[in-house]
Amino acid sequence: MVYWSLGTGLQLLLLLLVLGGSELQVKAKGSLILRSFDEMVLECAELMSIVHSKLARIRSGVMLPDEDTKCLIRCVGISGRFWNDHTGLRKELLARYFVTDPADAYNVNRTETCLQELPALELNAEKCCGLAFESFLCYYYNYGNLRQDSVFVPLDYLQLQHVTSRCMDVHQITTEQLMSLSEEAMDANDKVHCLVRCIGLQTGVYSDREGVSIDRLYAQYGEGHCEREFKTHAVECITKHRELAYGSPCKRAYHLLYKCFENVRNVISAYELPDSDGN
Repeated sequence: MVYWSLGTGLQLLLLLLVLGGSELQVKAKGSLILRSFDEMVLECAELMSIVHSKLARIRSGVMLPDEDTKCLIRCVGISGRFWNDHTGLRKELLARYFVTDPADAYNVNRTETCLQELPALELNAEKCCGLAFESFLCYYYNYGNLRQDSVFVPLDYLQLQHVTSRCMDVHQITTEQLMSLSEEAMDANDKVHCLVRCIGLQTGVYSDREGVSIDRLYAQYGEGHCEREFKTHAVECITKHRELAYGSPCKRAYHLLYKCFENVRNVISAYELPDSDGN
């Protein structure tokens, strides 16, 4: 398993999220986002001016392969973060919008077989709607039934910028101050601890009462990592550190939310430090 330097990694993460924050116009409500599939269908239908009759058909479960329907499903995928025109389908996020049948032992295999039969992703705007739609249908017809309740939606890059910038303002930390701290200094800095807690609270991946929401944290930061390994490591580390006496809610959040996830945070993968053997 590859590990990153916590001090450098956290500093770069926070710097990345803060750059340009003063000019940011995005509003991330609270900033936890919980949305149902149907809510996103309604929103996308309004944005795309889908006629009522076609919207009613889609909401009733009839998925005809016309261009409006294809692009509406792509819009839903973008809103729910399970589709990206550059990286394609994020399967584990789309799966969250379905309820599986415990008696169906082959739903995952059927879905995977369906996905493998689809063409490769191309950077072609004219084909993205079709591939997003076909990818969705693999789940729709094979994986389970669409959920009616709301699902956690990861924040996008700009929303994360907004959250981090606001938390830095609240706790009076500047980018220059943050980047001047060594790992040891960060471990001892109460403002950094409270900054981490603030980001966790605002994004919905942490609470003082419940601790780390591993499921949400994986949805927000786990892209590219094996879900099983991510969560196994998280449970082991959190179980080990949860009962320790940290002396403050901020310090507890800092250790549980960041020290336990220094090796898997996708946001800093571009800044991965080489191993000691040079790999």
